[in-house]
Amino acid sequence: MLLVLLVSSWLAWDCIRDRSLQGRLLQAAPDSLPNEPQLMAYALPRGQVGYRDHCRQCHGEQLQGNPASGVPNLADSDWLYGTGRVVEIERVVLYGIRSGLPRSWNLADMPAFARPEPYARYKISPLNARQVSDVTTYLLSLRDKSQDPAAAARGSAVYQSPEQGQCVDCHTNDARGDNGIGAPDLTDAVWLYGDGSRAAIERSIEAGRAGTCPGWRARLPPAQIREIALFVYSRRIHQ
Repeated sequence: MLLVLLVSSWLAWDCIRDRSLQGRLLQAAPDSLPNEPQLMAYALPRGQVGYRDHCRQCHGEQLQGNPASGVPNLADSDWLYGTGRVVEIERVVLYGIRSGLPRSWNLADMPAFARPEPYARYKISPLNARQVSDVTTYLLSLRDKSQDPAAAARGSAVYQSPEQGQCVDCHTNDARGDNGIGAPDLTDAVWLYGDGSRAAIERSIEAGRAGTCPGWRARLPPAQIREIALFVYSRRIHQ
């Protein structure tokens, strides 16, 4: 009987402690939590389980993503949406990307320039095969100065043009992207789709890109969503 009472008391105390930590976790400002060792020690193992159950299928066991299908690497320092803050990661877990939820990130996507009507949001002119090749050469030239300078110059003109490519609207004048809308940096070695080769870049320009991520707001409790966000944050590479 004494053993039963001791076990029952321990379980009751553990339940009270769990509720207390969970309450503190939810009441804290998300970005302050990495400075709370006790709460991080509580949240990270739980967040790892939540990630394994709900996120691993797309982002991989090691958060490495999948460039074949445009699933981003969550363990590097290159962030497509935001800068990798806890509150930004939590927003994606809550509302997703192009998920259909009202607060989902859905401000832009990549037009399919090989189609007669490349973009559903507004009018953009298609690009012919030479223009696609020239824009690709221009993008490659940002990292490889051995590219054909004449083709790169033509591609830069299309990239900058407000009538043709309109690429600056999302990727900015210097091609470094805009993490406020999920437009990737085109000057570094990190590629969301493919490997950064000519064929992969041309495929993205021709076919367009509009990746999605589900929002878990209605399917997971708030504490688990925060725990998953903290786990992902803990795995990023800080530079």
